[in-house]
Amino acid sequence: MSGPAPADSEIAWIRDGLARPGKTQRGLAQALGLDPSAISRLLTGSRQLRAAEVPVVAAYLENEVPAGLSPVRTEAGARPGPTSPRPFVAWTGGRDLPVMGTVVAGSDGMFHMNGEVHDYVERPPSLQGVASAYAVYVSDTSMVPRYFPGETLHVHPGRAVTRGDDTFVVVQLKPEAEGEAPRALVKRFMTQTADALTLEQFNPRRELRFPIEEVESVHLIIWAGRG
Repeated sequence: MSGPAPADSEIAWIRDGLARPGKTQRGLAQALGLDPSAISRLLTGSRQLRAAEVPVVAAYLENEVPAGLSPVRTEAGARPGPTSPRPFVAWTGGRDLPVMGTVVAGSDGMFHMNGEVHDYVERPPSLQGVASAYAVYVSDTSMVPRYFPGETLHVHPGRAVTRGDDTFVVVQLKPEAEGEAPRALVKRFMTQTADALTLEQFNPRRELRFPIEEVESVHLIIWAGRG
């Protein structure tokens, strides 16, 4: 009789770990730098655990990796080759992730990225070793019900930005005048062409379009939460 399918084993492993005291879906999402909805998809089988995520999950759940879920397995479409297992890295809780940005009032949630560090927050495992990573505080309601005032957004400037329901970004726009800081805003990414960047705002709901020559950068938000 054959054993359970890899996806079933993966789900059972995660569910078993989350049943332990102090382990939650939100905590696992934070450790992985994902939105909590991604964990829900893992548990329903609609999203597969990536190889690079296996050791992070094991470290958070404090649960050994099952034989069929080796952290060195080859991703779909990747070329197989010699690899070494990634060491399990515990979340040390170091508060070394800089919080950037100065809030400016306005219905569109625009703020200034003036290069000043306003605070430091804990760096999640998904941003370990990412020197350019940063965080921003939410202080406006332009993205409610996705992001609420008081939440902290963790940003990975090196991650690719692709269209999807869960793709939210920090966009920096070039200064309006010489000597001013770049303007920035948090929105859902829709499309980017050679001519324009299109974003979506939730509250009030509207579409924002910026000529590409006005865009300084588009950085992916990988996690949001309190603290």
